[in-house]
Amino acid sequence: MKPERSGRGSTSEPVRRPSPPWRRRLRAVLLSLIAVLYVVSIPWYRPSGEVAAVVWGLPDWVSVALACYVAAALLNAIAWLATDVPERDAAADEDELR
Repeated sequence: MKPERSGRGSTSEPVRRPSPPWRRRLRAVLLSLIAVLYVVSIPWYRPSGEVAAVVWGLPDWVSVALACYVAAALLNAIAWLATDVPERDAAADEDELR
């Protein structure tokens, strides 16, 4: 077996470990749900001329859109938590700035 690099040394490449399959699937499901929420937030499903009900002091289509956007933001935060971001060596960052 090859020893893992600690991130220090002559290479500026970050150490990457593959994500577990469940994390990749979770992220894919979350991003799909976000896409569905954006589609649901558009009020094209409403018949024209229908009087809007009031929910939370707003027309119902505005309340649905806001709820979808808040849910999309939360799912996006969870998706980022499930994403592996490789750490970079601070010395390599300084070399790139020069």
